[in-house]
Amino acid sequence: MLHINMHIDIIVTLDLIMLGANAQLWQMRLHSKIANLLLENSWQQTQVAQVLGTTQSTISRWNERPVIELASQEDNLEIDLLAATITSELLKNGIPDKIAMGITIGEEISKCNLSMIKKGKNATNNLLINSMSRLINKFSELPKCLIPAVGINIASCSKEVIHNSEVIAFPGRLRLEKGKLLAQMPPQIGASMHLANVLLSLRETGSDAIAIINLKLPNEDIINNLSNILKVDICDAPRGIPQKNSRILVDRGDFGWEPSLYLATNNIESIPRMVNELILIC
Repeated sequence: MLHINMHIDIIVTLDLIMLGANAQLWQMRLHSKIANLLLENSWQQTQVAQVLGTTQSTISRWNERPVIELASQEDNLEIDLLAATITSELLKNGIPDKIAMGITIGEEISKCNLSMIKKGKNATNNLLINSMSRLINKFSELPKCLIPAVGINIASCSKEVIHNSEVIAFPGRLRLEKGKLLAQMPPQIGASMHLANVLLSLRETGSDAIAIINLKLPNEDIINNLSNILKVDICDAPRGIPQKNSRILVDRGDFGWEPSLYLATNNIESIPRMVNELILIC
């Protein structure tokens, strides 16, 4: 049997009342709706209890009683839609070990950012997708001098990847709102051929980098200061092709080609730290 850990990041809009005690009611309705839907699809109560991290007797009570009503019909619909989405994934992929849920209150309007982390095949990709989804909340407010005309993106891949179609990035790139990075869609495999090519070209120089971000190229002094702070070398990367193994890549641009700065690392969690150091210098 395939065992799955499903990690769910839920972003709700600020105008929904889901704080304090309401957040508990929110989760109770979500759990009971998932339970009822799974039971309707021939799952056993013991299986449902295992997934939701509760007891069989609790599942039985949820099945016998009406679901909890929230503050508004709109809230009920949001939760019911999310329950249907999660149930669909469970029915498609099988019985997981457990569902872990976390609620993030943010400004971005998004019903659900759902990712699955599986043991076995594709485990690394799913871990990277999950990390990238969380990553964009860790950047400081970005100044305009670092925003390229083509937009910012982040790409990552496992150490075994050799083709750009296997590299993960954000479709449509990341958008900026009030200085903060927001994703238009969750990261996907094969979403940015250019940034994927830069990362894989860097790997061909002997680099162990698995993640990269593109920014607008700042002035030479800022780049040199960043190099000193991070204690890494700078290398030229004309048209995104690195000339040697380095963590800081400088593409000075060409006719019809925007100058770019690329920051690469062997740990995807380091990307915000590197960018935030750059922001402090700017």
